[in-house]
Amino acid sequence: MPFIEPNFEIDDKGRVICQQHPNYPFFIMPNKTHFEERKLELLLTCKTCSHYQNNDCYFSKSRINNIEQKRLKKSDYVCKLCGNRIDRMFTIIHKIYFKESYNIDIPLICCNCYESLKRNEFVSRSKWKIYLILISLFSTVFFLIYFLTFGLIFGSPLSSSFTFLLIGIILWAIIVFRDLRKLKQIISGRKFYKKYFINKKSNNGGKR
Repeated sequence: MPFIEPNFEIDDKGRVICQQHPNYPFFIMPNKTHFEERKLELLLTCKTCSHYQNNDCYFSKSRINNIEQKRLKKSDYVCKLCGNRIDRMFTIIHKIYFKESYNIDIPLICCNCYESLKRNEFVSRSKWKIYLILISLFSTVFFLIYFLTFGLIFGSPLSSSFTFLLIGIILWAIIVFRDLRKLKQIISGRKFYKKYFINKKSNNGGKR
């Protein structure tokens, strides 16, 4: 049984679109309304495709289900620049297909980062994110000191000062862990950008 080979393109918003999808004419239709744009977002998945239903695509039905299951786990398919989970299945399918068919390793990049790259705003946006995270970290430390001082000096409305202290430390640890993890993702994304995007531009004549 012959299988349908997917064929991809990327629209002006960085969304990967499969030309074999039965809704492809709608995907590329210009001047869509806000409602139509929201409908498009729901349709941008293999699971709305007739080839998925008929199980005659290059990617089998069971394999697509497995990819989607992994996509929902944040650690499996994430953006190389910001670390956020990839929301659209086609972005992942596109990467896997090119790796298997042409041995081309396409980095996973979310649409927000695609837009920032397109506008040459990735560096400035990532800097602001780092500043905001550092402000959050310093604010959290200040809050913890104030929280613990108030609880130990003036007493706690809870059962004991120890409980008050313990809750404060747990809340502080959760927030700090979240911010540090996000900071690590942003720094890693900036390194990836400098390695692959800046060098690529330099090789093309230094254009930015």
